[in-house]
Amino acid sequence: MAEVKVENVTKSYGRLVAVNNVSFSCKDGEFFSILGPSGAGKTTTLELIAGIKKPDSGKVYIGPQLVNDLPPQQRDVAMAFEKYSLYPHFSVYENIAFPLRAPTRKEKLSPKEERKKVEEMANFLGIGELLERRPQHLSGGQRQRVSLARAMVRRPKVYLLDEPIAHLDAKLKVSARTTLKRLADKLGITIIYVTHDYKEALALSDRILILREGIIEQVGTPEEVYLYPSSDFVGRIIGDLPMNLIDSEVIKKDGKTFLKVEEEFSIQIPQDLVGLAEKVAREEDGRRRIRIGIRPVYVKVSKEKLSNASFELPVYAVEYKADSSVVSFELKDTFLIARTEERVNWRMSEKVWLDFEQKHLHFFKKTVDVSKK
Repeated sequence: MAEVKVENVTKSYGRLVAVNNVSFSCKDGEFFSILGPSGAGKTTTLELIAGIKKPDSGKVYIGPQLVNDLPPQQRDVAMAFEKYSLYPHFSVYENIAFPLRAPTRKEKLSPKEERKKVEEMANFLGIGELLERRPQHLSGGQRQRVSLARAMVRRPKVYLLDEPIAHLDAKLKVSARTTLKRLADKLGITIIYVTHDYKEALALSDRILILREGIIEQVGTPEEVYLYPSSDFVGRIIGDLPMNLIDSEVIKKDGKTFLKVEEEFSIQIPQDLVGLAEKVAREEDGRRRIRIGIRPVYVKVSKEKLSNASFELPVYAVEYKADSSVVSFELKDTFLIARTEERVNWRMSEKVWLDFEQKHLHFFKKTVDVSKK
């Protein structure tokens, strides 16, 4: 296994900058995820590490070795892609064994040793009984596991996995995530994992890098990126329900600080949060503007007034989950969403009281568009 270091790497396609001066390191034995929406630069970053593409500038290290000028076959990495890329004329066994037979492989295995490795990986991934079949006779989920087994059957320095379980259905995804995590823990391997699914990133990763339009937004543990998002973009893409992002004005009155959301409501913020709010507030049309971020689970709702900071809004809609209710309220530019642990029975336009758990408030500069409801 080896550490991977990417230093000030940039890659462009004409005028499009896919990866923009990106630097990060993946530690030896770490499960490191790269998370972001389509077009963020995730796959390009992986291809730069693999040697499939060359950076315009910057350096890539695998272990202590600078690998910018090494071709893919000399970097000792294994890759699995979203597309299965299986050889249709090979059996499952032959597909999985293919990397073990590569001419550049230093270690030559006997047929018995090869079979042991293939069967061990296939059984671990639950496809041991499929070894004699051809890919065209497999389901999508089975093909995905064959592709993964082929990547994982040998022990390279680094595994590079590009959305390897994206085509699985919801039930199989849970099983595949568990299998991947077990495999990583069992072998102590270095994995760089690309995904657009925050649930995968949170469930699997030791650390997560979040990309947006080729630029790093945040790097941290799953707990850090969920609890302490560095931007409204990070807060918005991570969470079962998206974080509420509400534009407001910072106002002072009688020595107290309030956040005013147009005419809908205003809340007083405690003194220990004023410094954080002032730090990111920006002058806009002669007003001090700020973006509030709060997760729906920390928005309390009730028919009764909850505190002196409570405010009233009319219900826009109620959606029922198995063990909770999701209540939405329409604001000028967006919706405000609250998630309760009980089943509420409120009518549309009925006014209820809301309260923010202020220790869970975040303050951001505006970088994402919240006007699209």
